Amino acid sequence: MTDISDSNESGKREDLSAAGKNAKSDDSKSDDKRQLNVRISAELYAKLDNHPEQKGTVVTKALEKYLSEDDSDVVSQEYVSALLKQLEIKDNQILALNRQLETKDEQITERDNTTKMHIAQVQTLINQVEKKTLELEDAKKKKWYQFW
Repeated sequence: MTDISDSNESGKREDLSAAGKNAKSDDSKSDDKRQLNVRISAELYAKLDNHPEQKGTVVTKALEKYLSEDDSDVVSQEYVSALLKQLEIKDNQILALNRQLETKDEQITERDNTTKMHIAQVQTLINQVEKKTLELEDAKKKKWYQFW
């Protein structure tokens, strides 16, 4: 650390390094501050320059706010929004699948009805064939009095 000296009225230089050290150690106990040099965009600097508070105060508050936020909260917010998007996609897919199931149910019902109609038609045809078969057998049989 360099010695800090000051000239008093008589022109004598007084060594302030010990006093400065004592003052610094007292200040460091109550308010330990470090200097931070950063580069920011001109637009952000202009906003900061127009702000009524001192730049150091604004930067300190911003850093405290940034560092006080739990990183997992930031990640979880992004994760939650991504999950919500996925849920919306899944809901849309479920709706589409439900529509397909309804369509399939309608098609199955139509096929069942068609099959029932075909079964009824086949049964009617079988009955007609049996009736005709009986009529033919009866026609081929000779009556008891027609033996020749």
